[in-house]
Amino acid sequence: MSQPIIRELRKEDILNGFLTTLDALRKASDIRTDKAMKIFEKINSNPDHIIAVAELDGKIVGTTTLLIEQKFIHDGGVVGHIEDVVVNKDYHGQKIGEKIMKYVLEIAKNRGCYKTILDCTDDVKPFYEKLGFKEIANELRFDHV
Repeated sequence: MSQPIIRELRKEDILNGFLTTLDALRKASDIRTDKAMKIFEKINSNPDHIIAVAELDGKIVGTTTLLIEQKFIHDGGVVGHIEDVVVNKDYHGQKIGEKIMKYVLEIAKNRGCYKTILDCTDDVKPFYEKLGFKEIANELRFDHV
């Protein structure tokens, strides 16, 4: 069995499994190609917005996003925020999610983050706890629509 390559998102990944992988979270593969490319360019221009992917046999099968936030507190410290962790369901059980998470946690550490946080549902909490995350607070959400 091949091992996934964990790396940052490239433009050519957008139509090579990336959007289809995101479909497991919310339908993304139906976005217009030109719009997807504009979004990529905007995200790619921000060094504090990192999208990591897992490439397996030439196709993107997993992804997550790391956002780095500069703070005034903690003497100007920085915090990592993890979003949109997903692995294509056909590739579950191969530790791809764990590898992507370790990759972005290493980036956060190297960027000087004093903590990295994420929100998740109860059903996936054990996955994150196994990686060293601890439950600290409750998530609340305000929908603007």
